[in-house]
Amino acid sequence: MSETGQTFGSRRDDADAASPEAVVGRLRRLHDGEEALHDVAMLGDAARGPLQALLTEREPSGIYQPRILAARALGTIHAEDILLAFLKAPRFPDDPVERAGEEAVVNGAAEVLAANHYAPAFPVLKEIVAGRPHLIGSVHALASYDRADAVPELIAALGDDGSRHAAHEGLVRIGPPARAPLLECIQRLSWRQDAAFETNRRHRHGALLVLADIGLPDRSCPLLAQLMHDPDRRISAAACGVMLRHGPPDRRREAGSLLSALWHGGDLRLRIEIQMLMRGAGSPYPGLADPTP
Repeated sequence: MSETGQTFGSRRDDADAASPEAVVGRLRRLHDGEEALHDVAMLGDAARGPLQALLTEREPSGIYQPRILAARALGTIHAEDILLAFLKAPRFPDDPVERAGEEAVVNGAAEVLAANHYAPAFPVLKEIVAGRPHLIGSVHALASYDRADAVPELIAALGDDGSRHAAHEGLVRIGPPARAPLLECIQRLSWRQDAAFETNRRHRHGALLVLADIGLPDRSCPLLAQLMHDPDRRISAAACGVMLRHGPPDRRREAGSLLSALWHGGDLRLRIEIQMLMRGAGSPYPGLADPTP
């Protein structure tokens, strides 16, 4: 091959390596995909097509990291429209491995849109969380908007062990507008036939802990007074914690006494939770003096 041919071939190889498709393709390298993000972002709009192709491609293996990097890169170049289109029509395959990867990418795209404060994504996130409250990243993204019209979906997410913390934090930030819906949820769950089931109890317990942080719509709440004596010790303790912080004086005294009894008869997990509830109410250690001023 002539020197001219070698030079031409070298230039062509260099051009291929610098093409948007090749630069975006570096995101597939699990060992250094993160390092390629800067170069992809430098492409600007030229990266839109290749990034969209990577984001939306099917991955039966369930490997999701390259597609999440694509979502992050799309956020960096402000291609929120592509991310939103992806979230509007997500695939949730029957195969559990592929579905887990798809859910991870949905979470990643949701987090990017929320981090960019992209308002058009809000109703789409509400719909996703309403149907799949176990998607922690989507719950966290929805909660980050701090909007009261997300309260129903966040309350539903309290029923999922993984999403509960993100939903709790979001509801606490929303504050007073969540009080009445939370109480209605607790009442509805308490009346259901599955009230004794573990999933139901965890959901009510999670809702009560949020009320302990944000307060009651009505201080003389009959439902909370009843739940203070619930057979489930964690529900009883949480209801007492709500009353200790936000109830009328007579209920606060009763709540303090009940928490003391629950603490002395409880396991380590329950004792830690009771201590946190009493600390939040500014009350002394269980079993000591009357916790009400």
